[in-house]
Amino acid sequence: MNFQTAIWIYRKEMKLFFQTYMGPLVLGGTAFLNALFIMILNFNGRTNYEEATVVTFVSFMTTILIAMVILSMGSIVEEKNKGTLELLYTSPITDFDIVVGKFLFGMTICLIITIFINGFFPLVLYSFWQAPLYLVISGSVGVFLLGIFTFSVGLFASSLAKNQMISLLIAVMVILTLWVVGYFSHLFQATTRKVLFHLHIFSHYISFSKGVLPLTSIVFFLTGTFLFLYLTIKVLESRRWRG
Repeated sequence: MNFQTAIWIYRKEMKLFFQTYMGPLVLGGTAFLNALFIMILNFNGRTNYEEATVVTFVSFMTTILIAMVILSMGSIVEEKNKGTLELLYTSPITDFDIVVGKFLFGMTICLIITIFINGFFPLVLYSFWQAPLYLVISGSVGVFLLGIFTFSVGLFASSLAKNQMISLLIAVMVILTLWVVGYFSHLFQATTRKVLFHLHIFSHYISFSKGVLPLTSIVFFLTGTFLFLYLTIKVLESRRWRG
């Protein structure tokens, strides 16, 4: 890996993001949806910080999924369509550099959303509902981990697809599969049920909104992120071999 090359790709992605419509769309859209969901769900008869915190971070779960899927769905497929991916292949840049550079970009935007976009609402929880600070911190950690996991899924989908819509569909199908698999785990035997429930995204995420930093959930999101990044690299390598 050439770290300088990965940083160059990262800077290119950041520049494109803030100089095009994607910046206002993702950041502004996330802020708007957060406000909308929380106004509808959170301030409707909530009488304690436990309910308010869970509902707030469930809202964040929805918006970070949407934001990261939109952000990642064209990350690689647009390079293919514009022919810039072939230019990268002919330059001394490895597939690992490409994926790392793009992932660092996605991780940065996810961090910006978690701290500067979502951060306003936990402050409201902390001041208005008197929610303990550890709830705010643990929930924010959960949002960030879910965000980078979703972005890695979107990168993988983008490496497989021929256009952004197919990329979006692949990413949504993967997320939905991991979303609903836990609800059907009770239909299977004990060992299979345990495995399927472990793959359930919601069961891992919701613990963070309750003030817990579960090691199994942290490991789940991090290993899932690395797995999809690895698969993305392998897809790009196979494309390079095919010419």
